[in-house]
Amino acid sequence: MELDSNSPACIFATLVAGSALKLLGGYLTARNEANGYRPVGRVAALYVYPIKSFRGIQVEEGDCTALGLSCFGVTDRHWAVATADGVYLTQRQEPTMALISVQVKGDIMQLEAPGMEPITLPVNPPVTADSLSKITVKTDTLTSLDCGDEVASWLCRYFKRSGLRLHFSAPSLEKRHCEKNKKNWNHPAQPGDLTALSDYCGYMMLSNPSLAALNQKLNSPVPISNFRANLIVDGCSAFEEDNFAFVRIGNAELRALDSCTRCVLVTVDQDRGVKDPKEEPLATLKKFRLKEPYGPKPTFGVNFTLDKPGKIKVGDTIYAMRGQHQVSPK
Repeated sequence: MELDSNSPACIFATLVAGSALKLLGGYLTARNEANGYRPVGRVAALYVYPIKSFRGIQVEEGDCTALGLSCFGVTDRHWAVATADGVYLTQRQEPTMALISVQVKGDIMQLEAPGMEPITLPVNPPVTADSLSKITVKTDTLTSLDCGDEVASWLCRYFKRSGLRLHFSAPSLEKRHCEKNKKNWNHPAQPGDLTALSDYCGYMMLSNPSLAALNQKLNSPVPISNFRANLIVDGCSAFEEDNFAFVRIGNAELRALDSCTRCVLVTVDQDRGVKDPKEEPLATLKKFRLKEPYGPKPTFGVNFTLDKPGKIKVGDTIYAMRGQHQVSPK
């Protein structure tokens, strides 16, 4: 039986449901505040980047896992292109990587790029002795799965260079340990903080107000996509995320590691695949976002790792416990 939306019974049910949600929201806020957390904003957008330096996928919800944000059966930065000697490739060297889009259709991943026929590959290819390879990310070399000759040839034709291979950090293969990452400062990553093929850790948070503050200083504003963050925040003040030590979103709990230092990659126009000739917005960031102990690279956004898994979605309230990131000069 269907209820008329204007009937007294339906109106009553709607009011009850609304009251229940309000009570639940009040309970969650009270619980978080009792533990030192305060509401600081909301999730404005979520992005998953399955293949390192390729175009990301904007999603409405995802699962926070120990290895990064996961959605549609893929997890952030678990694939990467490498040169013939196994060294990972990014937009720093090949800015047109930004133009390759990724679509996930069930168990199939499809890649599309300008001037190329789309190509598909399995999301979960079998791990066999013949398919094992090695990839080097930063200073770590780890076992990976080679995704085969067909996609390798496709990549070589697109980039007009030889020897490229697509690597996959399959679930059964070793992962990178964040605490072993070599930086020019002491960072607080702990044993058990893991990532697959990202530069450092599983999550990066940036707020729209911080972007707005940067864009006010630029002659040509840039979009949030230049910075390739997973968690986009609204409802806070500019650079307020710098002071988030611990974050709760839904049932997920994340721990800040350090500020995200920025390089020439942020100068790549993500819609055109070219670097800005004046190195903007990096040049402007260097004028007002240098701080100790990070040296000559400006900071913009915050690196996070996961303490407790959970599902998050756009619109969720973000609760944070404030504090200084536990970093210090070496």
